[in-house]
Amino acid sequence: MNRKTFNIIGWILLLGMGASWIAFGYSNWYLLLTPLAYISFAIYDGSIKKLGKIKQMSLLQVLLILFAFIVSVSIVFGLIQLANYLINEIFHLTEGIKTLSEIIAVVLSLYPVKFTFGTVIFKVMNATREKNYEF
Repeated sequence: MNRKTFNIIGWILLLGMGASWIAFGYSNWYLLLTPLAYISFAIYDGSIKKLGKIKQMSLLQVLLILFAFIVSVSIVFGLIQLANYLINEIFHLTEGIKTLSEIIAVVLSLYPVKFTFGTVIFKVMNATREKNYEF
């Protein structure tokens, strides 16, 4: 299958989820479709081949990544709960402003995790790459 096809599939999945979310609201199907879109984009840009590096990682590195992921998810959850409390209980926002504030809060809560989890992944991949050069 052509790699460009996977790019198109990824965009169809993302745009379909976005339109569906706007029209019908959140659905549990998004939990399945989002990783499929990510995998499609990963195949398109060739980063799926980098998953072979997992075999070269030590158990400690894999556990570090798993721990960083759990901490990252808990940070996002805490920030979203904090934003929900501020929007509903402190500021008492309603209607369109509330919706816009919720969207902005979700996007902003993902950035700290992007940097923290990304830094851990970057350091582990560099350590794996340096270990390969020793041979």
